Amino acid sequence: LTLWNSCQQIAFDAFRLSSLTLAPDAVRVCPTAGSLLRVGASGARANARVIGPDLAGRLGQTPITIAANGVDVTLAGFAAEALKVRLGTPDSRTIFDADRFAGRFGGAAGLSGTMAGGSGRIGNVPLLLREAAGDWRLRDGAFDLAGGLRIADAELVNRFEPMIGRDVMLRFAGNRITATGVLAEPVTGRKVADMDILHDLSTASGRADLTVRDLAFDGTLTPDMLTRLALGVVANVDGIVSGEGHIRWTGDRVSSTGEFTTDGIDLAAPFGPVEKLAGTIRFDDLLGLQTQPGQRITLGSVNPGLEVLDGALTYRLLAGQRVLIEGADWPFAGGTLHLDRTILDMAGGNAKKLTFAVRGMDIAVFLQRFGFDNLQATGVFDGTLPMTFDQSGGRIEGGRLVAREGGGTIAYVGELTYKDLSYFANLAFDMLKSIRYRDLTIALDGDLGGEMVTQVKFSGLQQGEGAKRNFITREIAKLPIQFNVNIKGPFLQLISSIKSYYDPSLLIKQNLPALIQQQRDLGEIRDRLDAQSRPAMPASPAAPTPITPVTPPPSVQPSESENMP
Repeated sequence: LTLWNSCQQIAFDAFRLSSLTLAPDAVRVCPTAGSLLRVGASGARANARVIGPDLAGRLGQTPITIAANGVDVTLAGFAAEALKVRLGTPDSRTIFDADRFAGRFGGAAGLSGTMAGGSGRIGNVPLLLREAAGDWRLRDGAFDLAGGLRIADAELVNRFEPMIGRDVMLRFAGNRITATGVLAEPVTGRKVADMDILHDLSTASGRADLTVRDLAFDGTLTPDMLTRLALGVVANVDGIVSGEGHIRWTGDRVSSTGEFTTDGIDLAAPFGPVEKLAGTIRFDDLLGLQTQPGQRITLGSVNPGLEVLDGALTYRLLAGQRVLIEGADWPFAGGTLHLDRTILDMAGGNAKKLTFAVRGMDIAVFLQRFGFDNLQATGVFDGTLPMTFDQSGGRIEGGRLVAREGGGTIAYVGELTYKDLSYFANLAFDMLKSIRYRDLTIALDGDLGGEMVTQVKFSGLQQGEGAKRNFITREIAKLPIQFNVNIKGPFLQLISSIKSYYDPSLLIKQNLPALIQQQRDLGEIRDRLDAQSRPAMPASPAAPTPITPVTPPPSVQPSESENMP
């Protein structure tokens, strides 16, 4: 029996515990609770603390180093503080740290215990493991860990946000590390993907497979909660995505691929709302969010200022959050709308420039689609609509639509809403009953969400078959006339403003609910004021507030409008 009451340097030539073998070394051991070894009626009991161990050896056939601030040891088990374990060779080293790593000596059952505050990285897998906690077992040469953790991007750019790993099962055996589990978004707790990781320490190679099954974006879960690269790129995403991602590594070389599909997703993009986006995207660099050329999606509708339906877009994702638009096409009012090739820089607040080419737009189809029942026109138009989108919104810069050779006709076939017009104003509307034009040009400049300047130029005007004729109109018809119209107003309200000219019910529908609510609010205010001024008297019913008449819209070309060039 030896009683130790002071710290001792203890050396050993060999140490083996299960599949762990340590090389010859020495450790400093200090007693706790008075002595290192004590024998009494309750049997043998050891209480000691190993100070700052830093040991090397092998776990199975894999090189291992073990260090800690200190390890408390009893005959029943041990508890290590600030444990640091390194597995493998320097070119492919698996790192494992833990704030506390405690174990129990189980004899034939092997070692087992608990872990808290774990962190690390498996080989060259570009994933960081953090806040790991769970139960572990070392038996028959295999180390098993079950629990939960957080997973983060190993790169400084943080390509994806940290996620939690649930039901993680990690095993180290025979120079191979395997791990399975579920990745979930930490705020909502929603499952994002199943993960399956394999790393071979002997070859420094491995893989990580991620499987996404029916991941729903619905406002509660948004893309920017998974990757900050989505900020400023998409918003209000609503739809389901499924797919797979695969990461491969050998030594210091890492590659990644992926394929993800949606049958229909709605979102808001910098150039306007998109509905029913569908297709498959194939990444040749998933971690870098890059693709090969020729990626294709279909678009149910896109509204950069004027809604277009049933389009198809081809593109490529480039490094640095850039998107190469290879082209896009939509059927549009009997013709086509084509988006020219361009590169969109989605990083930061950089402006996005899009140029739409209009080909063969049938003005009759256009008017019919937007409900201009009282206007009839013929003619085919071509042109361009250059658009710029930035943090201040979107605008058209130098848009131009030109009627093709042969011209067409314009006819106003409805009744006038306002009868109190001058003789010449009535004459002008009579002429509008049917006009033939040879040349017609529409120029657009201005904000999509603010004031738009629209210039319309007619030339080669003649009265058509449906116009009223008298001496004045017959004489006017002999003159070479060019008709210039300059319209200023909010672009998104322009169509409804024009329609309200001959359909006042549209104004009623737009303004009546607000007027009714205004009347109710005024009534409530009046009731409260009456109650405060005469608290002892019951409030008398408030007289109905008259509805303010809707102000008629301004004329297209007021009498004092600016001169046209």
